[in-house]
Amino acid sequence: MLVDAGGPVGRVTEAAEATSRFDVGEEVVSPYLWSRRFRRLDVLVLSHAHSDHMGGMPAVMRNFRPRELWVSIDPNSAAYRALLAAAKDLGVNVRHFNAGDQLAWGGVQVTILAPEAGYSNPREPVNDDSLVMRLQYGKASVLLEGDAEAPSEREMLEHGRVSAATLLKVGHHGSRTSTTPEFFAAVAPKDAVVSVGLGNTFGHPRYEVIERIAKSRAKLYRTDEFGLTTFLLGRDGGIHEIVGASNQ
Repeated sequence: MLVDAGGPVGRVTEAAEATSRFDVGEEVVSPYLWSRRFRRLDVLVLSHAHSDHMGGMPAVMRNFRPRELWVSIDPNSAAYRALLAAAKDLGVNVRHFNAGDQLAWGGVQVTILAPEAGYSNPREPVNDDSLVMRLQYGKASVLLEGDAEAPSEREMLEHGRVSAATLLKVGHHGSRTSTTPEFFAAVAPKDAVVSVGLGNTFGHPRYEVIERIAKSRAKLYRTDEFGLTTFLLGRDGGIHEIVGASNQ
């Protein structure tokens, strides 16, 4: 399973997309997967249809021919519709999920925490469209938050969907709009990882979020400082971290 596939940050115009020769899916994500000897994917998961999460997906889909593409809602996005069309052309089964959905997948129990079944967004993609997943493997668990922000976190808490997790993929690259004190306290992770660009202009991860994680005594890993980071989780709930790869 691959969750998101990188891409350009911010609003990307069609003209800029046409003239850009750099495809993160082709130049970064696919070579990494090939280096790990992956030749096919079972599942490709799109947290939400922002370019920095979806931009690399067309190339990854072509190269690895996943059986399924998991999404949440269908926002008004030409790039997203193009991705669905590509999936159809390649015979990839598109599955929509909402909070409360559960399924067993490869020895892992997958639970969808957000968005709620009644949530819709007929306009351009927003962060709270994010498909939030909890993956349980024996006593170990991972919570993948996408870019979910405070309103989505509040909904998850109010519906009693949030429980402790071994590893938290911090929401929205460590923005102060996510990882609220109440949400973080409920997750209470042993480790937390922030996927964030080196020298990014947004100031991510924000100081408030770093301090919140530090006070909890969870271990914090940042891809802008550590580069590629691998977490190995055992059925007994143990976690082993491997860091120190390239910052590029």
